[in-house]
Parts: sequence; C-alpha cells; structure tokens
Amino acid sequence: MVSKNIEPAQHFTKPPPRYTEAGLVKELEKRGIGRPSTYASIISTIQQRGYVELIKKRFYAQKIGDIVTQRLVNNFTDLMDYDFTAQMEQQLDEIAEGDAEWRNTLNEFYADFTSKLDQADKEMQDNAPVPVDIECPACGLPMQLRTARTGSFLSCSGYNKPPKERCKETINLIPGEEAEPVPGDEDAEAKELLSKKRCPECGTAMDSWLIDEKRRLWVCGNSPDCPGTVIESGQFRIKGYDGPIVECDKCGADMQLKTGRFGKFFACTSPDCKNTRKLMRNGQPAPPKADPVPMPELKCEKSDGYFILRDGLAGVFLASNKFPRSRETKSPMVEDLARHRDELDPKFHYLADAPQTDPDGNPAVIKWKRKEKRQALAGLKDGKATKWQAFYENGEWTWETMKKKK
Repeated sequence: MVSKNIEPAQHFTKPPPRYTEAGLVKELEKRGIGRPSTYASIISTIQQRGYVELIKKRFYAQKIGDIVTQRLVNNFTDLMDYDFTAQMEQQLDEIAEGDAEWRNTLNEFYADFTSKLDQADKEMQDNAPVPVDIECPACGLPMQLRTARTGSFLSCSGYNKPPKERCKETINLIPGEEAEPVPGDEDAEAKELLSKKRCPECGTAMDSWLIDEKRRLWVCGNSPDCPGTVIESGQFRIKGYDGPIVECDKCGADMQLKTGRFGKFFACTSPDCKNTRKLMRNGQPAPPKADPVPMPELKCEKSDGYFILRDGLAGVFLASNKFPRSRETKSPMVEDLARHRDELDPKFHYLADAPQTDPDGNPAVIKWKRKEKRQALAGLKDGKATKWQAFYENGEWTWETMKKKK
C-alpha cells in the first residue's frame, strides 16, 4: 500500500502584477489613451509630480497620487473615465475628416467642463494636514502630517501663525515597509497587507512611518480624509545594514541609518553636526569624505566661479563653487594639488607628491580608474591623454605605456 503525505500550504489571491514602463505603454495602447508621441511625456510627468515611484523597474503608487486620483474621480467622473481620451481622439478625427464642426464640439465640451470646474472649486476636499500627537521639538506645539509631491512629513502646526511667530520645524518620515519581499515568496504583498494595523476610526489598513529609533507612526490609508493615527513605541532601525555602529568622523558621535531621495545614508546623531555618509551597494558605509579645498586661482570656464577640490566615491575631482547653478567639473592636475598640499587631507598627500609630468615632459593629470578602483596619473597634451599612465604601488609612482585597444 502506497502511503501519501499531506502538506498543508496557505495561498492568497494575488493582485495583478505592477506595471513596468513597457506594460504601462501597452495598457495605454489597449485603451486608446494618448498616442505614441505622448507616451514618454505621460511616463515622465507622473514621476516628476510624485504620483508614482519607479522601484526595480516597476511603478508603485505614492500617497499624493492616490489623493489626486480620488479627488479627480469624485469631481470629474467623465474626464477620468478610461474611454474619455479614446472618445476625444475619435471626435478630433471626425473634425479632421470634415464630419463634425470643431466649434460645436468645443462648445459642448467647454460648457460641461466649466460647470463641473466651478462646482469642484466649491466642493472639492482639501489636502488638509492631519493632527498627530507629537510635540514639535522646536516650540512644543502639536505636529501635523502633511503629504506633498516629495512624500509625507511632519510639520509644526505653528507654521500657520503670522510670519514673525511662524515655526518652520519639520521631521522627515521613513517608510515603515523598508523590508523587501522575501525572494521566492509569491504571497509577500498579501502577508504584508494582513500584518498592517487597522484604523481605530474607520477600520482601513494603516500605513506606517518611522519617526526615529523609538517611535513608529501609523496613519490611516484614507488619510487625509480620515484623521486616524496610532503612535507605536519600541526599538526600531532601518533594515539594510547589519554591520557595526558607524562613528562620525567629524565629531565622534554615533551615526544613524536613514533614507532619503537618493537612497539610504548615515547621518550623525549630534544636533550640531550635519555630517553624512552614503550606504554603498555592497552594504557597507562609504569611506569618510575629506573636507573640500577651495582653489580660487582655478577659474571656471562656464561661469564666474572657481573650482573646489572635492572627495567623491570616484576619487578626487574639481567642481565649481557655484554648484548647483553651475555643474562644471574636471580632473585636477598634480601641480594643482601640490600648491595646496598643506590644506589637503593626509590621505591625499601621495597625490600631491606625485610626478607633475610624464616621461615626455607633459603635465600629469589625476584620473580615476574604474576597473582598478584607484587613482592614477595620465599624461596630458593639448587636452588629450598621451600614451603614459602611472600607478602608485609600494610607496612610489611607476609610469607605463597604455595598451592599445584591439
């Protein structure tokens, strides 16, 4: 007799897969929305306005996108219908073929649109701030949750006071769902939804935000229409770094892992120190950056500024002091560093002491070699690299000719 084992397994109904750029274009084509010449503009606009975020090549709706969509659907039902654009395209084609009068078409549309616009101006709900039971660290007044194109954040309620009494204190919020779905777990999103708290006001699933390492803020998914909030106390940390505590290279205080527009980074916990360090892709903190060194004798070509020597992940480089208005950059010459040797971080003294010319007498420029991930020297003649390059090994610079590409 053959024995059979029963293996219980729980599965959830899975939502449709999230749109990729190609998938969204395919859906637009299917519904007759827009034309090929407008697809790129549509995809660019929804990202620039903060309605969606592209994560791992898939679109994720943002809170401000949900709010705008809900307001428009409630007040302009026909305009937000999937078939509206397709019907408008058909009407324009009829005008082009002479089967309809364009004035009549515009008059019919405008009469209906203006009446709904006037009604929406009086009745549309505001994106009002949600009161939160958290005191402002600057003045002690209650904080409010606000949602904008850059995301959700806490703002002092004192911002509404007259200009001279106004408090502009804000607190950045970190998305509570920092953990990515477990690879191979097809039900990760469903389990994440079930694990969320329910709003005490309306029962809707709540979104979570980390305020700091001791407080998590839960906000109703229907916010700002529902004021439901819950503050959870405990010990929290951003997932993504399991290494040792990072010490600030400026003041010696501990650095805390945070997240921002450009990814995760370490920020000093001292209120008087603004030092930050990036979290690299390999999961390690980026090495400490040296302080910028002004070089006023090196004038910019594209602005009235001058160059500053900066330390980046790709080695040292010269950048305009007018950044971000001017984004002019270039590689430094060895002689540039030699003039400012006493101002440089000691870790760059080997660059300032390097040969200032190649074996042919051409000026030496400092370059970053991506493959080797280290600084190197290259000869420069008439703005072009010569055949010479040098690497620093065993305490000295060695010149060699570059291999020709086959």
